[in-house]
Amino acid sequence: MKLRIKELREEYQMTQKELAQKISNVQRNVSNWENGTSEPDCQTILMIAEMFDVSIDELFGREYSPVVATDNNNDDISALTRLIRRLNGEQRIALKNMLLAFLN
Repeated sequence: MKLRIKELREEYQMTQKELAQKISNVQRNVSNWENGTSEPDCQTILMIAEMFDVSIDELFGREYSPVVATDNNNDDISALTRLIRRLNGEQRIALKNMLLAFLN
């Protein structure tokens, strides 16, 4: 099964080498995982999921959305999720506060 490592890595604007360094691995392994020629071990899968702030299900290409979604709605949710993942912690808090203000 091919993991979504390349997609997530590119969302975070990282090179394979940068990802490898962050998870104490080598660029060649990251390339092999992205090409589907090998898979990371369980510990590495957990590290990658944590680093990209996604669930293991999402890393394996399964997404959960509590909203009953139409095709367009699902595309919008996916696009927003990708953008939110690129925010730093402070930006996420600001976004959360803004959304809460809209709801109140």
